[in-house]
Amino acid sequence: MRSGIAVAVGLAVAALLSAPGALRSDDLPYHVGTGDLLHITIYAGGDKQDEFDVEVGMDGTISCPLAGQVRLEGMAAPGIASKLRGILARDFYVDPDVLVSVKEYGGRIYVLGEVKNAGVYSLKVAPTALSACVLAGGFTNFAAPRHGKVTRLLDGKPKVIGIDLVKAGQGRGEDLALLAGDRIEVPRRRF
Repeated sequence: MRSGIAVAVGLAVAALLSAPGALRSDDLPYHVGTGDLLHITIYAGGDKQDEFDVEVGMDGTISCPLAGQVRLEGMAAPGIASKLRGILARDFYVDPDVLVSVKEYGGRIYVLGEVKNAGVYSLKVAPTALSACVLAGGFTNFAAPRHGKVTRLLDGKPKVIGIDLVKAGQGRGEDLALLAGDRIEVPRRRF
């Protein structure tokens, strides 16, 4: 019976991802995290002013010429561009354009508990809790996917977020977008 749930969740995910107009992982905003390498280009006055690559540090910041240390962790590329544009427009350039892209993904997530292949996975290929569980081989026969948990560090303190992975697979619940360092746990069901 429980293996039927795992099969149903897998089929539901496949159906959702293959449906016309379905939300794909490429459509979800990627929030940068520790170890990501960003490519930043700054234009002002119609000319390229600067172009550089920078890695997001362990403290979630980058060191940017003219702007100094800037905290970015948890922001998506458009938000980073807007933040840098604001800093640079305030003191250095008139109406600058800033382009930000993720050149290399350094974010990792951890999938633990009742999945077939628990381990560490790249956030790029598993940007949501359900996709991480699918990447980890799906649920075991003893899994309780309705009681999944995502543990995330916020301001240095762990925050536990409950998630019903069955509802997420059926499209009736939220499939939580992950951040670098998140730990997804699928508990063992109680008999």
